[in-house]
This record gives sequence, structure tokens and C-alpha cells, in this order.
Amino acid sequence: MSDTETNNETKNQEQGPQPKDRTTFIVLSSVLLIIVIAAGVLLWKANILKTGPKPLALISGSGPAIVIGSESISKGQLNKQINLQVALLKQFFATQGKPFDPYSKENTQIIGQLKQNVIQGLVTLTLLVNYAKQKGITVSDAEVNSTLSGLEQRFGKDKFSSVLNESGMTMDEIKQQIKDQLIAKDIFTGLEKAVHVTDADEKAFYEQHKEQFNAPEEVNARHILVKTKAEAEKIEKQLKAGKSFTELAMKNSIDKASAAKGGELGFFSANQMVPAFSKAAFALKKPGQISPIVETQYGYHIIQLIAKKPGKAMTFAQIKPQLEQILLQQKTKDDFEKLINGLKAKTKIDIKVQ
Repeated sequence: MSDTETNNETKNQEQGPQPKDRTTFIVLSSVLLIIVIAAGVLLWKANILKTGPKPLALISGSGPAIVIGSESISKGQLNKQINLQVALLKQFFATQGKPFDPYSKENTQIIGQLKQNVIQGLVTLTLLVNYAKQKGITVSDAEVNSTLSGLEQRFGKDKFSSVLNESGMTMDEIKQQIKDQLIAKDIFTGLEKAVHVTDADEKAFYEQHKEQFNAPEEVNARHILVKTKAEAEKIEKQLKAGKSFTELAMKNSIDKASAAKGGELGFFSANQMVPAFSKAAFALKKPGQISPIVETQYGYHIIQLIAKKPGKAMTFAQIKPQLEQILLQQKTKDDFEKLINGLKAKTKIDIKVQ
């Protein structure tokens, strides 16, 4: 992977300035469902794991695991929900070449956190579904079937069947799960539509977080990337002898994307490249100046500065379109949390398992 690819990957991850207090949601069925269930709860982080041969039975015995008002979730139902998450996680990491073993001792903490997240998510989902009944919010069978069809297409029917088998859930249970989550999504969407963001809100937020919207210093540079230090030293000698940097880049650089442009990378900020590369590039003072050989995980680089662009504060007018979205998300998140906390305060909740 070249630094150009690293640069592009980092740029793709950046979605513009964001408030520090971001919402993190639990998604109980699948990453693919993209449905909000609970705000402010972390999912989990997995290590490199191996595939287990059968569903887990984390909660032993029978009877209720969670009681939410007049409704209860049995230990068997909870186990199925946990196993669904495990199966989905295994599928996800399999696509990354990192299989998942829930039986591994090193992953005891991960499974424990997963279990707690599922418990809290089920409490929240049950409260939201009951709230929807009171408000007359419903989801049609056609919507459920459409979502299910989309999941089958994305997974592939064989993989989807494998997830079902490993979780122990029936097709009817999966459909109910999808229906409940679509209801939760509709509640969230309804709250979002009710939110209004004013110019005064945007200006106040901008003044309070102005430093977050500063455009960082950027440089435009060329580089030549080779596999060995010996190759880099040979090219360095040619540069000192007056050879053209662009011609040497086109001829020798293994970063083919930038080599085709004479090694030019375009403007980038310091955090868009690996540290060693950025340190060397930003240390260059004048256009045309060439760095010493720089080693990174991608190989050996020689960098030439083309231009520098100083950092500057972005004006309110420049950042205004983003502010509306930031505040819309923040206010909706706050309203969603307020709704959930209010429902919890009015409902007796008894979690019988640890």
C-alpha cells in the first residue's frame, strides 16, 4: 500500500469537522441494518479470532432474563440475540481475513461486553416498541420483507442461512427483530423531522467550537517510493547530480498512481500521511527542496516540496452548511436520549442476569 493510498483512505474517512460529543448507537441485528437502537452505548472491538463450531450458551437455566414492565425476555431469547451478534461478527471478520472465536479465553472480555450491550439494547428496543404502540407507529409486512430481502442479497442466501442456524433464531424471529428495529428507526426519524436549527444556534455553536473548524496547514509534494534503501541511495545520488525529480519518479517509483504524475501527491495535511512521511514533508521549507531518505512501512521515500498552504480559520459562511447537519444530529441525539431516559424512569426494569 502506498502513501498515496494512505492519503486517499484517510481523506475518505474524514467527513468534515464534527462535534466532540458524537452519538454511538447499538445496532442489534446487523451492521447492514443500519438502524438506531440506543444512543451512547459502545458496540465492541474484536481481536483476531477463530470460528467456533456451535452457538454459545452464555446464560444458563430457564425463566426470564430481563423484565421490562409487564414484558419479559427469557434466557433462551437472550442467548439467541447474543449468538446472532456472534454469528454476524464472525461473518464480518471472515470478510477481513480475521476469523472470530468466541470460545477463546483471550476474548472473554469481548463476549462479556457484547452480552451487556445486547441486554441494554433489548431493554431500549422493548421500551421503544411499547412507546410506538401508544403512538400508533407501525411498520408494514412489506417493509419487513423488503429489508429481509436486502439482507439476504447482501449476505448471500447461504451465509444468511448460516447466521440463522448459528444464532438458533427462526425466520419468524428474525422478521420480528427487523420489524422492531424499523419501528425504532421510525421513532428516531420522527424526532429528527421535528428538530429545527436556527441561524442563532449555528452561530453560537461556531463561536464555541471555532478552533475545530480551522483548516490545517497543507503541503503539496512529490515523492519517489522504492523497496530498498540501496535503490533510494542510488536515486538520491542521481538527484544530487541534477537529474529531474519528476522523471526519476515516473521511472522508478513503485507508487504507480503518483508516479504517473511525476510523483506528485497533491495537497495534504500532516494527519493524512504516516508520521515519518509527514514529519519529513512538513520540515521542507522552500519549493524544490528535497528531503533525506525517509523509511516507512511502505518502503523508502525521497520527497520534494512543491508548495505550502498555511493553515487558516474557516469563516462562519464557509462552515455554515456543515453546522446545520452537526446540530441536527446533536439535537436529535439529545431528544432521543431524553425519550429513552423518560421511558426508563416510568418503567420498572429488572435485569436478572449478569
